[in-house]
Amino acid sequence: MAYAFEQNEPVPAAIARIMREQIARARAQLTDEGEPREERVHDARKRFKETRALLRMIRKPLGAQFAIENAWFRDAGRELAAVRDADAVLEALATLELSRWVRARVKKHLTKNRDHAPLDALIAKTMNQLTIAEARVALWPPLDDAFDTIAGGLRRIYRDAQRSMKTAHSAEAIHEWRKQVKTHWYHAQLLQPIWPPVMKPYAEMLDKLSHLLGDHHDLHVLAENIGRKSPTVLRVAAARQKELEEKAAELGSRIFAEQPDAFLARIRKYWSTWRNS
Repeated sequence: MAYAFEQNEPVPAAIARIMREQIARARAQLTDEGEPREERVHDARKRFKETRALLRMIRKPLGAQFAIENAWFRDAGRELAAVRDADAVLEALATLELSRWVRARVKKHLTKNRDHAPLDALIAKTMNQLTIAEARVALWPPLDDAFDTIAGGLRRIYRDAQRSMKTAHSAEAIHEWRKQVKTHWYHAQLLQPIWPPVMKPYAEMLDKLSHLLGDHHDLHVLAENIGRKSPTVLRVAAARQKELEEKAAELGSRIFAEQPDAFLARIRKYWSTWRNS
């Protein structure tokens, strides 16, 4: 089934199903011998992010269990992150308008010390822990079959994304905004069935905003990796980051124009109409 709520499915059942499905997908992706190890890790990390977004939606009802689950999926994703980060830096380099000589020299520097040797061990470790994580779902406290089960987390993430947008004046702050936007995007995907003609375009706008902010972060990491070795790359990267900041600010101001209470009230009405139709 999809990474989304289903119309006639009780909220607790939907949450447990989505958790188990994402864990199963991560397991399948990590063991897919038909894909390069780097792609397998990248896909599995997406599942971890989707899982953490769901957890943040039910943070308060989940109680003390939230900290356990969130910490595990966070740490598991971080252990695998170095592989994706190395690829993202190279992808960021490829987006810049540079001479062939400059690009080749910088790429050589970035790949010189690249080593994925521990990756197989990390995958094996993660696979073992995923089995335990799946078993923990049955130990969660009971959740109510009501919109209020997800309402608090939905509002909190929207509010945090809106606040982060207003303070996104540095590379670190922009990255923080991006994390909140990404989580809100996952929430929009979970809620897409409640009114697809509205929620699908909304999720697409959030995806676009997330990519703008993600590209900005990748260029920041690229610049940190280069240091003073290539002033040309630093200059071109900084100019591109400025463009991305302007586009993100414009799009973000439209997405987060509503106050959190108004946003939540609107989604609640969509949900109620959907569940009662």
